[in-house]
Amino acid sequence: MVKEIIWSPLAVETYDSIIEYLLISFGDVAVKKFVKKVDERLKLIATRPKMFRPTNKHRNTYMTSLQRKVTIIYRYKPYRKQIEIVVFWGRQNPKRRPG
Repeated sequence: MVKEIIWSPLAVETYDSIIEYLLISFGDVAVKKFVKKVDERLKLIATRPKMFRPTNKHRNTYMTSLQRKVTIIYRYKPYRKQIEIVVFWGRQNPKRRPG
């Protein structure tokens, strides 16, 4: 089991961007559903960090689709028992390519 989950500055920025997009485009209900899905997925990642698909570019880096248009990319640091959320990748924030 993972001791802590940390967020990179890019993860915070892209998460906020998705929240803002959902709020403007779909309203509070969509934001609440998204936040709930993120919380549930982070709990799953914390209990089974290697469960999801590894990326091809970086060691101990994985990706999981949260919704059809949103992917969470995270790095598992087993020696620290830590997960680092690297980025939330979605069509509404095409700042970086996943993987």
